[in-house]
Amino acid sequence: MHRVEICGDRPDFRVVIDLLYGFGRNVDTDGDSVPVHSRVWQHLYIRDRESSDPSVEVAFDEEGPASLEVESKSTQLEELTALYLYLFCGRALYANGEKLTSEDIEALEKRYATQLHRAEVSIWHTSSNDNPYPNRVA
Repeated sequence: MHRVEICGDRPDFRVVIDLLYGFGRNVDTDGDSVPVHSRVWQHLYIRDRESSDPSVEVAFDEEGPASLEVESKSTQLEELTALYLYLFCGRALYANGEKLTSEDIEALEKRYATQLHRAEVSIWHTSSNDNPYPNRVA
């Protein structure tokens, strides 16, 4: 399990889909992102329908400092999700109870550079109350 101490709003959950699987991927999701573009969601479940990859689940930890716990049977999916959340809204990143060092985090950033770039350019960063679906043409 990975844990991210958070210090800000989360990304639109659809950015996490782009991060993990790429743009336009067919996935099953569940959670409490209401409205859809919410930046304060506390639970997220994602499972890719196009592969046999295991699901990823993110849950807000009510005890201790504000934290998100990330779990998946896939080490890569879990690590990548936690890393992105840390980079987007975190103050500390833990793996199996141990706080990762800046060197650990830099190594992860290098390993997942392609996926992090996909998230960086995701259209869902521009979602808002006025435009919750920025991918739709008027």
